[in-house]
Parts: sequence; C-alpha cells; structure tokens
Amino acid sequence: MTLTDEQVSTDLTSRFRVSDRMYPYLLITPAMIVVGFFALYPLGYAVYLSLRHADLTTAMGIGEFLGLENYHFVLNDEFFWSAVRKTLIFSIGAVAIELTLGMAIALLLNGMRFLKGIARSLIILPIAVSPLAVGLIWRYMYHADFGIFNAIVSTFGIPEQNWLGDPGLAMASIIAFDVWQWTPFVALIFLAGLQSVPSQVYEAGAIDGASFWQSFRYISVPMLSRAIIFVSLLRFIDAVRLYDSVFALTAGGPGTATEVLTFYIYRLGLRFFRVDLASTMSILFLYATIVIAGLALRRIMIQQSELAE
Repeated sequence: MTLTDEQVSTDLTSRFRVSDRMYPYLLITPAMIVVGFFALYPLGYAVYLSLRHADLTTAMGIGEFLGLENYHFVLNDEFFWSAVRKTLIFSIGAVAIELTLGMAIALLLNGMRFLKGIARSLIILPIAVSPLAVGLIWRYMYHADFGIFNAIVSTFGIPEQNWLGDPGLAMASIIAFDVWQWTPFVALIFLAGLQSVPSQVYEAGAIDGASFWQSFRYISVPMLSRAIIFVSLLRFIDAVRLYDSVFALTAGGPGTATEVLTFYIYRLGLRFFRVDLASTMSILFLYATIVIAGLALRRIMIQQSELAE
C-alpha cells in the first residue's frame, strides 16, 4: 500500500508533535541552560570552595576538605564585621536619603502642570550612566586641589576639604554620589504611585479641610506603602552590593574607611587569592540578602492579602 504525500506529512506531524504539557518546558529550556551555566554552577562551585582550603598562591591550590571551618573563621574575623558595618552604614544612610528626596521630588513632579514629561526625562539621566564611568568624573570633582566642590564651598567661606582622603568624609562622599545617581529612580517609582491614586480622594480630603501635610500623611503614604517597601527593598539590595563607586572613588581608602563587604571580598579573593574565604563570605552575604528580601516580600504579601479582603 502506497501512502500519499498528505498522509506522510500527517504521520510525521503527529510523530513529532509536542504535547501541551511539555511545550512550556521546551520554551524555557534555553533560558534555564543559560541560568544554570552562569548562575547555578558558579553558586555551587562557590559552596564547594567554601568547604575546602583554597589558597591559589600555593602550589597545592584547592586543598583538603575543611567542613565549616572557613565559616567559623569568617564569623570571627574582625575585618569581615568591619566591612559589614561599613556596608550597613552606607546602605541605610543612602537609602534613607534617597527615599526622602525621592518622595519630595515625586510630589513636586506630580504637582507640575507643564513640562512634566521633559522633567521626567531630564532627571532620569543619572541612572543611564555607568557608575564606574561617572564615578571617575566625580573623583576629579572631589579633588582636594582643583575640584569643583572645594571651589563651591570656598565661595561661602568654608575651608576646603579633602573629600576622599579624610576618613570622616570619604563615606559621606560616596553616599552623596549614590544619592545623586539613584534618587531619580526612587522619585519615578513614587511618582507612578502618586499618579495611580484617584484624584477624588484628594478632593474629598480638601473638602474636609485637610492640609497638604495631612493629605500626604493620611492619604499618600498609606496608598504608597507597598511602593515604599518595594523600592526600599530594591535600593537596599543594590546598595549592599556596592562596588563600582568605591572602586572608582576611593578604592576602599583612605586605609579601610570605605572598604565595604563586596570590595573586601574582591580584595581577599582576587588580590590575595584566598578564594575559600572569599567564597565563604559571598555565601553568607547571599544568605543574608535572601533573608532580608524574604521578610520584605512577606510584608508586601500580607498587605496585599489585607487589601484583597
């Protein structure tokens, strides 16, 4: 019996047809391969290194199995906790200022009647620039001899400062740079939240005699609570990963005044080649970040369920 061309085509189609259950897995397989190669494999290898003695300056390289000894050493390392403390100082200080300024800018933009689109386009420019590239520009702006910041403060009779060379000013200088770059992002998130609030709510408050501060406190803040938690989480996770700005501005100096955790891990692993300790710190850093993110997301989900009820 001879099969027609149509029958052969139908037979081949039915043979190679993918079921509806397998089709989604087929689509995500290429992405999962990329994620596995660039994320899961390095993570697993970091866990492997954290359990062994791995000093690349020696002929042995990756040595014997140590179990949790590296974790015990890191958790008792004063330099590690010093880097953690500097990271928290930077993260909490920068995020708090960015949230405050971002809310103020969002309120100003929301109240604008003209040129609102142009204003949004202009304030987003700092986000589009690489932190490393613009950090080098700010390094010259902070220069003690010919920097523009000393030129500005000198016009007000304030003594010129060694912004990046003074241990008491170096961290504040990095925070100021981060605030300049990421406050527009916070402002745009808050602006989107403010524009989603129905105008009738503010009109009802105005009819009841609510002042601007009362409308902000009792209407804007509760309506933006999820956005505030969300943007705080995003900025905190990004802030604790700080590296580019420190590398471009101070390289961890003066001394170790601005040596945050990520820069300390880089110095320990890629300069002194103690990849076992660097991997251990990275695992602990990842674990702490996941816990903080989980608690914040849990708070968002609770609020979402309360609103749904």
